[in-house]
Amino acid sequence: MKKTNPLKRLDIACFLRSQLYLAPVLLLFYQQNGLTITDFILFQGIFQLTGIVFEIPCGYIADTITKKKVLILAFTCFFLRAALWLNFSGVYIVLLGELFNALSRAFLSGVYDSYIYDYLRSENKTKRMLKECGRTNFAMSGGAMFAAIFSAWLYKHYGTVILLSLEFCLTLTSIILLTTLPNPPSARPHGITLKQKFIEIKDTTIATIKNRNINVYILYSALLFSTTSLFCWCFQPLLKISAAPIFMFSIIPVINHALRAGFAYYVNRLKNFLGFNRLWAVTSFLCFYSFACMILSFYFKMPYISGLCLFFVCIGIGFQQATAIANINHIHTFALEETRATISSVNNMLQQTISGISLICFKFVVSSGESGSGLGFSGAFSIFCVFYMTMFAFLFYKISHRPS
Repeated sequence: MKKTNPLKRLDIACFLRSQLYLAPVLLLFYQQNGLTITDFILFQGIFQLTGIVFEIPCGYIADTITKKKVLILAFTCFFLRAALWLNFSGVYIVLLGELFNALSRAFLSGVYDSYIYDYLRSENKTKRMLKECGRTNFAMSGGAMFAAIFSAWLYKHYGTVILLSLEFCLTLTSIILLTTLPNPPSARPHGITLKQKFIEIKDTTIATIKNRNINVYILYSALLFSTTSLFCWCFQPLLKISAAPIFMFSIIPVINHALRAGFAYYVNRLKNFLGFNRLWAVTSFLCFYSFACMILSFYFKMPYISGLCLFFVCIGIGFQQATAIANINHIHTFALEETRATISSVNNMLQQTISGISLICFKFVVSSGESGSGLGFSGAFSIFCVFYMTMFAFLFYKISHRPS
């Protein structure tokens, strides 16, 4: 009989866990609990930075114990967020729930691609790494897209209780599904004491940053991630400021996740067709026009113009998703087996550092003008566009002079 690929069960679990029914209307949930639009952006930046505290330890834990257990732990943290928000309310409850979310992301980002690699290595199929990672990311984006289709309608008719109840049940189901996954063999670090573990984390981080085969790619990936984060977290403020109807809070995330899922699924073909250098060049250009679309959207503050501009931004985000997947696959080719998850965590740590600082600075740039106004947001995006495009031009020059 043909052996069933257990990675399909991982994809199903990720699909269920990624059905974030509250995400498209998260700003409205924040406002129900006494927070403002700029608070929404500020706190997302804070929690990006909070995740840094967990990133490398979570990656090291994944290298030390089985990656399957860390996957279950990641999903459990998100389950606790849904349970907390479902039963309690208030500003501090929102903050505590976001802390659980940050911990969940830290565990998941540092382990899911390493788990895939370890399983494929045990089957002597590491050449399928990019394809399998693409499928897992397709499942994640697909789950988020599926939830976004119904999110605004459910919110309008039943409120946040039904949204959180669905997340609660689906995440619990995904945790049960994860328990059926195999435990592929993987090398474990030799550190025994707590001090040895932290020394090994520090040494791995320094070695990763100094590694000329990895460091430029990690920095480029971090900058791409931070622009994607900035765009996505400003979708809801833009729709709110533009007085967009509630159904648009669902349509834009559906388009966003559909395009991300499509680019993730075909990332292997896209990378082979364009090659690394061209893929980065196209992604950088699309990032530039995404900034232009956001500037125009916040300037005019008209719901349907904003919707059209956000559609084009979503195309750019799709390319950024594909480039990020290809990038982590490239990094894995230079990583040692016993530090693979830790290196993934270093990558994600830098992503969250730049993203968190970017979101926090963005909040204060907006607040320095007419807080919450279109002009303030447009000016902020103009400033950030200049910064990011300068960095992309420099890094693209460095990358284009390296062998593919």
